[in-house]
Amino acid sequence: MDPTITRLFVGLSEAALPARHGHEVAAFGQQDNLFLLAAAKTRRLARLQDHFAGAPPKRLLLGPRIVDLDPELPGWTVERLDKGFFEQPLTPEFGARCARLEGAVVIVNNNDIGSNPGDGVPPYCHFFAHCERTLFVGWDWDNHHWLERSTLLAAHSDLYAPAHEENLYVLTRYNACTVGPVYSATVQWSRRFLSDQLPAIIQQPRSDAPLGMHIPYGNFPYRNRVVSTLNQHYPTVGFSDPGFHARSAADRLLEWASHKSHWIAPVLNDVPIRIFDALATGGIPLLPQSLRHLSPARDIGPDHMVFYGPGDIVEPQAVVARANALFDRGGADGIVARHRLSLDQHHGNSRIGQLLGFAASQFGWSSR
Repeated sequence: MDPTITRLFVGLSEAALPARHGHEVAAFGQQDNLFLLAAAKTRRLARLQDHFAGAPPKRLLLGPRIVDLDPELPGWTVERLDKGFFEQPLTPEFGARCARLEGAVVIVNNNDIGSNPGDGVPPYCHFFAHCERTLFVGWDWDNHHWLERSTLLAAHSDLYAPAHEENLYVLTRYNACTVGPVYSATVQWSRRFLSDQLPAIIQQPRSDAPLGMHIPYGNFPYRNRVVSTLNQHYPTVGFSDPGFHARSAADRLLEWASHKSHWIAPVLNDVPIRIFDALATGGIPLLPQSLRHLSPARDIGPDHMVFYGPGDIVEPQAVVARANALFDRGGADGIVARHRLSLDQHHGNSRIGQLLGFAASQFGWSSR
């Protein structure tokens, strides 16, 4: 008999915290204000439905954090909002900005909605309140851990699409029109750019060392320790330079395509964007085994990814060798297959189409 598992379980610090948290969240969800919020949002949706009746919107505006996408949407005009569009709403330009949004579908990311000014009301909220003939779709990439921003976006969107499975109970209390999850996707390169770069992706020499440069988060010391431990074996796994996204698209692509495998350390067992960036550039994602049987990893299949356990973090050489062997067996055909899988199913373009499909279902556009 091995009592180790039970001993470790009962020895957890604050062992009652998950249950206590669950009870507190359930109690929070009972308050009348959330019912009144749902009623107010239902009235807003009814007004939008009346406005768009017989004339579905044909203008799509993408928020500043998702402007690199190039969705092909027959019959739609796609526009991109500049960085800072939702800032300083009470300036003289506010009215003109609201006019630009009228009659459109606006897809905003949780990072697009700005920070709180002194009065506690983010500028984005003023746009949502004033633009009563605009359909706001909130695509929330961080609902697994950034609940301050997630609850605000859920309340101030007409269609709310979290990217992760976590916290759905409480978030649906802020917005009954919650769809998805609409998982994260490749967004740092346009689909057209990736397609054009396929010959270079195939021909690029690749290192046997995995790539895995992660942003350090103070709130997640376990993840930081994982990355630091791996860094002792592979300098190419570590903490990223804050200037990464300021580099050119070609430079970023070259770095990703220079490795056979990509070590991925999620924040909270979430679905990181880097899974799909690795596939788009032809590499093998190395994922924690806790994601093996969860969507979307389970649907991608064992031909394109390798899973690691706790022991592999301490001694990663064997699992990296398995990933490299999988890459070598697939050769150029494997690179192309992963590239196509990412572009066809897990690029931001397909997620935009998914979001518009949910909107059409909600408002009945497909039937008109």
